Amino acid sequence: MTPATASESPTRARYLMMLLVALASATAYLTRHAIAPAATTIQAETGLSNEQMGYVLSVMSIGYFVFQIPTAWLGTRFGTRFALPVLCVGWSLCAVWFAGMSSFWGLISARIGVGAMQAGLVPNSAQAVKDWFPLPQRGLASAANASAMSVGGALTVVLTAVLLESFTWRMTFVIMAAVSLVWAAAFYILFRTRPEEHPWVNAAELALIRGDQAQGPDKTEVSGEAQVPSKPAAGLVSLRSHFADAGSSLSLWALCAQSAFRAAAYQMFVTWLPAFLEKGYGVTRESAGWLSSSPLVGVVVGALAGGVLIDWLLVKTGSKFISRCGVAIVTMGLSGLLCLMASWTHDPNWLVAAIALGAFFSGLGGPAGWAATMDLGGRQTALAMALMNMGGTIGGFCLPIAVGYMIGDIERTGGDWNQVLYLITAIYWLAGVCWIFVNPKKVPVAWR
Repeated sequence: MTPATASESPTRARYLMMLLVALASATAYLTRHAIAPAATTIQAETGLSNEQMGYVLSVMSIGYFVFQIPTAWLGTRFGTRFALPVLCVGWSLCAVWFAGMSSFWGLISARIGVGAMQAGLVPNSAQAVKDWFPLPQRGLASAANASAMSVGGALTVVLTAVLLESFTWRMTFVIMAAVSLVWAAAFYILFRTRPEEHPWVNAAELALIRGDQAQGPDKTEVSGEAQVPSKPAAGLVSLRSHFADAGSSLSLWALCAQSAFRAAAYQMFVTWLPAFLEKGYGVTRESAGWLSSSPLVGVVVGALAGGVLIDWLLVKTGSKFISRCGVAIVTMGLSGLLCLMASWTHDPNWLVAAIALGAFFSGLGGPAGWAATMDLGGRQTALAMALMNMGGTIGGFCLPIAVGYMIGDIERTGGDWNQVLYLITAIYWLAGVCWIFVNPKKVPVAWR
């Protein structure tokens, strides 16, 4: 760290760190979501039914769920600089493994592996944001991560659709994995787990990060938080106390539940939406890829705006409930309403436009989830984020299976394709209801 001088201005190394962490999310989603636009191609080659493809699309969530806590611990124990690149190498190898499979169970096992390796992405990214940014700037930093996920997803569905015109789906997955490996090397070279370890951070920037220069209603909270560095739980007894305390927190349960519903709605965009458009509305594979990127772009724009919005509301109102819960309740309600409106048209372009606008509002509320989890997580942000993300994996697992069976039934019986949109509408509204029970000011005792 560069020594400070009296007139020194803070350096801006934290923004480079934010970019590096955001790129982790973007590159992870290349390997995660290439399967969506490739789904019908994989089905045609392997002979999988809609129901079987639903399991292949969803089963990544099993590995994602089981390995949330172990991979969060990896970052807590060895640091995010080590954990994120190691996990990236792991999910890249699993993506190549998936590309080599042809049987149902081979595809299933490889996707579980991808999920297991990507489980630590969100907890360790949240820990990096907490370590590198003061409280009044965490909304924007969280938004950068949330939007990067959707940028990666949007690029993936378009890029995969384009690559499939020239390459096999197997080679496409290998190309996506190679991009992730390049990021892993760059991240390890440029990133540091904590600001004081980085040679590009001067004393003025470190003071700002630790809250000494923070302005706004939570200045005292930020300064106090900075004096106690994030550290791993001391043994199994301490870890058990964190889980026991989490189990007694209504706010944490509600955060996990809203995460499950939001993840389920988002999963529609990155699993079945291209096939839904192909099968239900007769669009071509390439057109489905382009159209399916629109909701993900909506999430990107919404997430960036949401990060600015919750930071602004926190400073203006001094209320974490308004900044976090109020924003999420309103945006989830609007997302559901717009998804319902999508069912009123038979034109795929207007349908996707309504879904994309709903996705914008979903993205607008996304940073509230990250910020509220950091608020409740205290010194155990990675663990709190892991628990919330475990809730998300439940929704991520159930939705593709449910939609797979729903689409199979619609094709057999000539049913109404709007059933899928009604399901997503209900999921959005249930996410909004969950936020009523979140109190972002009440940190569990064992996590303070």
